Amino acid sequence: MFFARWLRDPRGMGSVVPSGRTLALAMAEPAAKAYKTPILELGGGTGTVTEALLECGLDPNDLIVFERDVQLHRHLEQRFPQVRVVLGDAAHADRVLAQMGVEAVGGVVSSLPLLSMPLLTRRRILGSAFRCLGPEGFLLQFTYGPVSPLPDRMLSNLGLRGRAIDRVWRNVPPATVWRYERHPFTAAVVPRPSP
Repeated sequence: MFFARWLRDPRGMGSVVPSGRTLALAMAEPAAKAYKTPILELGGGTGTVTEALLECGLDPNDLIVFERDVQLHRHLEQRFPQVRVVLGDAAHADRVLAQMGVEAVGGVVSSLPLLSMPLLTRRRILGSAFRCLGPEGFLLQFTYGPVSPLPDRMLSNLGLRGRAIDRVWRNVPPATVWRYERHPFTAAVVPRPSP
């Protein structure tokens, strides 16, 4: 299924194969350790990271997964019936969560192919994610590239900072997990874009 979706939209999928189990656990474990309030997953795909989050101890009712591909969304709903799976764009996650009555999430775990997206799209997704996060919340993102998929200037403008927390050599291709959070010396307020 993943390969078929990739053939249809290579840039949107970002990879020919889904994340491997080792990478999924590298993403899930930090989120599970800090888990106090719901966790938001962006780009659920076939559910590799979703499964790892549940294995690490998340209650299915405290996991919200966004997936914009209709077939993958349907697959996730069937595979994880207790998880809230939303058919939607990650750039609008904050608005959707507000409509769902979710005030804040403790962490965002993203498998989105950010490097294949325009900078403005990345900024919108980042802004939406941080408007969903509580004050101590953080965003985890993996990338196959050698550097952060979110440029330093963008992070600085939004009062955020990022650092690589894990390198997963056993994934195909190897991947790096990045953690992004509010800079401690700024009151990061990510403005909502004008309509």
